[in-house]
Amino acid sequence: MTYLTLGQVNIPIGWLAFIVAILYSDFRNRHADLATSKLLERLLYTYLIIWKLSYVLFSLTDFLQSPLSLLYFDGGLKGHLLALVVITFVLYQKRQVLVWEDGWNYWARFVAIFQLIFYSFQEQWFVVGLWLVLLIVLERTKSQWVLVAQFFLLAWIEGFTGVLAIFQGIVLISVYLKTKQTQYLVVAGLLSLVAIMLVDIENKPQPTTERAAIDLPTTTGEQYRLTEQDQTLTVVNFFATWCPPCKAEMPHLQSFAQTLPTGVSIVGINLTARDDGEKALADFMDTYKVTYPILLDETDAVGTAFQVLSIPTTVLLNTQGEELERIVGPVSEDGLRQLIKKHQAD
Repeated sequence: MTYLTLGQVNIPIGWLAFIVAILYSDFRNRHADLATSKLLERLLYTYLIIWKLSYVLFSLTDFLQSPLSLLYFDGGLKGHLLALVVITFVLYQKRQVLVWEDGWNYWARFVAIFQLIFYSFQEQWFVVGLWLVLLIVLERTKSQWVLVAQFFLLAWIEGFTGVLAIFQGIVLISVYLKTKQTQYLVVAGLLSLVAIMLVDIENKPQPTTERAAIDLPTTTGEQYRLTEQDQTLTVVNFFATWCPPCKAEMPHLQSFAQTLPTGVSIVGINLTARDDGEKALADFMDTYKVTYPILLDETDAVGTAFQVLSIPTTVLLNTQGEELERIVGPVSEDGLRQLIKKHQAD
């Protein structure tokens, strides 16, 4: 689960985790150096704002076509890197007034709480348990070795190119530069090798969910049926024309459809029984210049069979029509490509 659904409102779990992690870190650091805590709090919020608004810079065409998309999307990895450059520069400027010990504790708490909340919503309880243990150790000992253990966990779970893993690596470098204790980097490197081996060991087939066959008419009057002769992977997007996040994601879906990865197809399923009629759909497709197949679920049979409770919902199907993954809420083109890459590599 990447979104918390309240009615038709989708709240990104990442945002919720981010805010709660800052509040917790502020509370626990209330007896530490006040200037350091406030500086780190401002830097984290600055990071969030830059990363979010960089969507306009890096996806200007999609933004201009659907300004509402700014509410749902961000600058992706490029936005993270831009924000990282900015806050690194600020930290360098403030390095003389920063109490580094308090800063490291603040960051370690932030990471632990963020991961605890995020993976609780994913129901990955083993991972949640590991982060909880590290948080308890941190609160009891305030040891900098927790930073090394966190780096190991992040590398194992998210990979070395994950945003938090990159940040954690930078934090470890700062620990080394301030303390000149090489063992932090050495142990982090050794644990990284262990993480790589664990990832290889756990490289197993993804679980699937059987779904009803898709057999629906298209807007052009043809009949579409997903069969074993179709592409290896099929992206199925459930939407309605009145839905704001559906409007926001449509430019991303169309861009994805124009340059489909090899062996991948995409179809949209208009939940016609829940929508505003034929003219609304025609205007919607014309506005966003949709060229990929749009199917009409006039009786809500497929939407019900796929248990679509909130829209938009996007599911990834294999050639047998089994569900591999589901995204509730708007999906970006980059997010789709990462999802496809993940399953094509399996």
